Amino acid sequence: MSGVAKMQPQAGRRPSLEFRPLGDLLIDDSYQRSIDSGASQALVKRIARAWDWGLCQPLNVAKRDDGALYVIDGQHRLAAARLRGDIFDLPCVVVASRSADDEAAAFVALNQQRRPLSKLELFKAALAAGETEATVIHGALTQAGLSVATTTNPESWKPGQVSNIGGLEYCVRQHGEKILRTSLLAAAVAFHGQVLRYFGTIFPGIAAGVSTHGVAQGDLIGMVVGSCDQSEWRDAINRAKAEQPNLNMRDAAVLAIGRAIAEAMGGTGDA
Repeated sequence: MSGVAKMQPQAGRRPSLEFRPLGDLLIDDSYQRSIDSGASQALVKRIARAWDWGLCQPLNVAKRDDGALYVIDGQHRLAAARLRGDIFDLPCVVVASRSADDEAAAFVALNQQRRPLSKLELFKAALAAGETEATVIHGALTQAGLSVATTTNPESWKPGQVSNIGGLEYCVRQHGEKILRTSLLAAAVAFHGQVLRYFGTIFPGIAAGVSTHGVAQGDLIGMVVGSCDQSEWRDAINRAKAEQPNLNMRDAAVLAIGRAIAEAMGGTGDA
């Protein structure tokens, strides 16, 4: 097989796959992260509340010389199972441990090997699962003639593809579905047929404009935004941030695009 000669020898011992009682599974606080924080406890409760065996990957467990079993990876799943009270054992990948130091090294290696899922990947999974927010966003994009990009690499995007999932989620949570739909329609008109390279930077300003002036002004807002190209808006937003360094990029977009919309509607556009 091509490339086999370059591979390193296998390390460690082959593990065993076992179901182990919850009471047998221990945590070594010397290398494990605490799960007492609010975020960790929220995750434990979420796993427990909607337990799905199809999502329960086996715990990675070290077996010490005295037979004690210490969880290297999977303590949130273990805590969730204990919280439920109707789960009595869990699937485990059990490997012999030489020391707690080896377990700590394995803990670090397991966490370093993980690649966090991107917003784009999480959105696609949520849409496939039929989650309400993802379905609303997908519907609004489709209505506007837009679609979700297949990657986060702008070089591969086709005209009308977007990847600013976080911004779309923020819009629907803060302003609601009607504002999201109108904002996407305005953006689609403004940048029709274009690769939306700076859409994530510009969109918060469009959504804020629609929220401030109402959905009835969606066509006007689309015309205002379409009067400049994306790179010009990017530069205007960067200038707004330079004027007020304490602004984040979302607020800078709101300021820059808000000025242009206000001017077009007969206001001064001053902020």
